[in-house]
Amino acid sequence: MSIEANPRRAALPVVAVGVAVAALLAGCSYRMDRIDNPVKMPVAWDAMNTPNAKEGVQNDWWTGFSSPVLEKLIAQALQDNPSLIVTEERLKQAERTLSGARDGLFPELSVNASTGKGQTTTKGSAIALLDGTSKTESSSTSLALRYNVDLWGATAARYRASVATFIGTRYDTDLARIQLASNVARDYFNLLSVRSRVDIARENLAIAERLLRIIDSRYRNGTIRLYDLTQQTTTVLQQRTALIPLENQLRQAETALGLLLGVTPQEFHIEGEPIEQLKVPEIAPWLPGDMLLRRPDIAAAETDMAAARANMVVARASLIPVSLSLSATGTSTSTDLLSLGDARTYSVQGLLTLATGIFDYRARHNSYLNAKSNEYIALVNYGQTIRTALKEVDDDLASVEANLRAEESQKATVDQAQKALDLASVGLREGSQGIEDVLNAQRTLFTAKDSLAQARLTRLTSAVTLYVALGGGWTAPSEPEASTGSK
Repeated sequence: MSIEANPRRAALPVVAVGVAVAALLAGCSYRMDRIDNPVKMPVAWDAMNTPNAKEGVQNDWWTGFSSPVLEKLIAQALQDNPSLIVTEERLKQAERTLSGARDGLFPELSVNASTGKGQTTTKGSAIALLDGTSKTESSSTSLALRYNVDLWGATAARYRASVATFIGTRYDTDLARIQLASNVARDYFNLLSVRSRVDIARENLAIAERLLRIIDSRYRNGTIRLYDLTQQTTTVLQQRTALIPLENQLRQAETALGLLLGVTPQEFHIEGEPIEQLKVPEIAPWLPGDMLLRRPDIAAAETDMAAARANMVVARASLIPVSLSLSATGTSTSTDLLSLGDARTYSVQGLLTLATGIFDYRARHNSYLNAKSNEYIALVNYGQTIRTALKEVDDDLASVEANLRAEESQKATVDQAQKALDLASVGLREGSQGIEDVLNAQRTLFTAKDSLAQARLTRLTSAVTLYVALGGGWTAPSEPEASTGSK
């Protein structure tokens, strides 16, 4: 439809269509729906808390270990770890992708402008005795607006899927930060534990070498047997051999920690504090029902479910062969160069289309069935993620309590082993006990101290694992960012 119009009225149809489109956009819903929890949550945990457990997990949960060195290491890792940097860059890419998807919600608006100037010269002839020159000047501009009406909700659903995917990527990034902090803590504790075990082994080797010198002196004086000297020599050699892999583990533990910090492993060296000085925090868990808002992996599984549900709506809409599009154009022309004041034509169109492929309907129907299947798979995965989280918390609670009792028992073992060695040493000097009693007591004490260092490490790492199982201080946003104006 083409109608001559007043210049001021020429743009009115385009504006009118724009207003109508804005109203249609306002009526659409782009909010990401909450997903009902498919799992029946327990009322309480099966495992018991430790005696001094305190409720609450802060974002900087690692400060609970009272280690300034650990706090600096985690701060450096969160800033310089290459894997986390890559993850955060991918989040930025996902945000740009979402921004592009948001732009696709709006109408297509195009502006075309042109201007020209021409001159035609004719030479005289028998018919035209005089030369002639004609000049032409013209300018035009046009404004076109086109919008495909979202009759069946496919456009809105497609955008909801994009929103859910972006939010899931953000939750995955939050989880990556928590896991990085936990890995730094575990590697640091492992470094301190191995260093403690190396110190214990070196100390025990020094005691064994000192005892060997005493036995060698007595053997030369004829007071003990060659068998006793051979036994102690074997003990010294065994302890020297056992020290070699421990020192290698110490080097590997240090380079592994340096790698997490984003530095060259060969240039990273750290002393740290004795592992015995670290405080082991005792943590009381959230209620099971609170876990849905405390773990980013559960929240990410929920966004996967929301995206799958939105994709199913898109696939279902493809089965309906009806579409509606609105368009408006306005054209302004003038014979004066660069003067666009005379608008002459405009057009407004609404096109209702009924079109469907005969032979591809089965393919589109199968796509819908697959989308529906994907929604069910996402629901099953969502439920399994929740169940896994419940298991992890219960298991970690039980481990924390058991490791506390194990460390206390091992401390008592070390105390008794030390008393036994002291008594055996006194008895050896007084002649009331033989060398074998001292050797046995020495081996028992060494084993007990080494086991205590490992028990301390186990207790520290189990506390870290419980922190992660409880979400690492993460809390879900009160409202999903799903409006067209959200990031």
